[in-house]
Amino acid sequence: MIHPVLNYSKKSTYWRTWPWIRYTLIFTAPLISFFICQLITVQDMAAVWEWIDRHTHAMFLSYIVLLLCQLFLEALSGSFLCAAIGVTLPLLLLAVVSHLKEAVNGVPLLASDLAMAGQAGQIAGFLRPGINLGNGTWQAVGLTLVFFSAAFCFSKPVRPLKLQRRAFAAVLLASSLLNVLWFPPTTALLSGLENETQAQRNERLGLPLGLYSALCESAMQEPAAYTEDNMNRILRLLEQRRAEAPASAPSQYPNVVLLVSESFFDVTQLPHIQFGADPIPNFHALMERFPSGQFLSNTYAGGTGNVEMEIFTGIPSAFLGAGEELTNLADRTAYRRVPSLIKSFGAQGYQTVMVHAFNNSLYNRAYNIPCLGFDRVVYEDNFPEDAPRAGGYLSDDALVDQLIMEFETKGEGPIFLYGLSMENHQPYFSAKFNTSSGIPLDCSILDEEGLGSLDALVHGLRDADRALQRLVDYFSDCEEPVLLVFLGDHLPGLYLDETDTIYSKLGYSSSASTNDWGTEELKWMHSTQFLLWNNFGAELEAADELSCTALGSKLLEWTGLEKPLYFLWVDQALEDMSLYRERLFVGADGTAYDQVPPESEETIALYRSIVYDFLYGENYISEAITQISKEKSVK
Repeated sequence: MIHPVLNYSKKSTYWRTWPWIRYTLIFTAPLISFFICQLITVQDMAAVWEWIDRHTHAMFLSYIVLLLCQLFLEALSGSFLCAAIGVTLPLLLLAVVSHLKEAVNGVPLLASDLAMAGQAGQIAGFLRPGINLGNGTWQAVGLTLVFFSAAFCFSKPVRPLKLQRRAFAAVLLASSLLNVLWFPPTTALLSGLENETQAQRNERLGLPLGLYSALCESAMQEPAAYTEDNMNRILRLLEQRRAEAPASAPSQYPNVVLLVSESFFDVTQLPHIQFGADPIPNFHALMERFPSGQFLSNTYAGGTGNVEMEIFTGIPSAFLGAGEELTNLADRTAYRRVPSLIKSFGAQGYQTVMVHAFNNSLYNRAYNIPCLGFDRVVYEDNFPEDAPRAGGYLSDDALVDQLIMEFETKGEGPIFLYGLSMENHQPYFSAKFNTSSGIPLDCSILDEEGLGSLDALVHGLRDADRALQRLVDYFSDCEEPVLLVFLGDHLPGLYLDETDTIYSKLGYSSSASTNDWGTEELKWMHSTQFLLWNNFGAELEAADELSCTALGSKLLEWTGLEKPLYFLWVDQALEDMSLYRERLFVGADGTAYDQVPPESEETIALYRSIVYDFLYGENYISEAITQISKEKSVK
């Protein structure tokens, strides 16, 4: 007599039809998928089991969600292998990307980063060649291959369900998944503290639920203080403030050049390094003669788009939802309503031009930048074909050439010219440039590879310094008044390996992970330098410390232009604060806090309400506070 199971398929062997093996694998698969994801995240098997033991509720919820997703995919495809791949492979890729981002930039993958998934290949080009994925990653890849092999062996059931039953099962499973995700205990578990970082979410929930919880809070939440009465009260106070402000206007409005230099900072501040010559002598010389100081950025080691957006809009990055950034607002139409430095210049007769030595694919610039008020934008494709390149990007010399050309062809009237460099962008490695920096470096702490990375950084900084001097020399001979503001957007990401950066190796920071930093260290690692130069002898005042939140309003002040009511509010808020981002609030006196201090809570509540009004609210006062009070031309 032929066994009925053996008779089911001549192509199937007996062991591949044992249901108890298949069902055991199916119900174990979500745990395997999660383990693979978490192993890449923490890079240690023992640490994964320890995390599971300490976070049983999060582990149980992750298991249920992944199981329902897997069964749903199996119902659709009729194949356990397809379902296993459909669940595990995205988790593996997300974990690898998050691990690499944390290694290079000190922060894991953010929900808002998912908006740039289409540029993943381009972003991967910013990684240093030969970057180590980590032992835990390779262990996870090996485990994945074993798991997929087992899933292949037991992919098909002995008696497949008919299509109608599979469709019914898929609908039932999808409904169950939604109910689980919307279940009040689930919502309570996903909710965390206000301004919780993604690293903290991931530690509390694991990477999959950590990202999901951020997506659930993707948009800015309505503030408790947001009412029409409160908004009108703020409007009246701002109108009174403008009425009391002394009226003054310069005899001639200067041209304004804002040059944001990629990863520029005073590298001579790094300890335990001896330089054979000053890498940035021109910047140091100009600092002695013109206002300069510490620039507080809202980001570290990357994220230039968010720095420029805060400069332009004066919106603190901490106000936004967990799944959005200033470059990626949940409501795209908000960019047309948002007040901006650029609109203020344009409304008063300035031409407004942006020149970026790269393309427009990142940070949603193709949409955002025109909405903020720029008349014209020049990207890499608009540069001359023979524009010089250095370090894999258009050189700082090429950027200066383009800025000078834009100035010379501007026509009548002043111009606001925003330049954004690219040459000194990561990655930093010994072969980034064709030649060495030419500046001798001596450091017993760094190995050959680390010294090569440092030399590439110094090469880029040296070229940025020379580009700055070229602009100063050109505008010094210019008959028109010119105000030049030069700054570094953020500290460079100086990755060495899984556990160290050049900063941590030299003791400039305590750890490679930003999550380990206290408030003072967070502030320090979000600091670069700025310089304020002009060719018309103006004695402009600038504090020793200037934040990206304050810069836009200060530019209007230095230029002598009228400020819309919104920027008058920014000025008022800056009497209480300087910078506000996740885990870092810097008071007006420079004191760093991990949360808003009690004496600043009212200011922040009103500030948040104003921002909410023009981003997502009822626009009670947004039009009134963004307009210039009178039509005025400086031409």
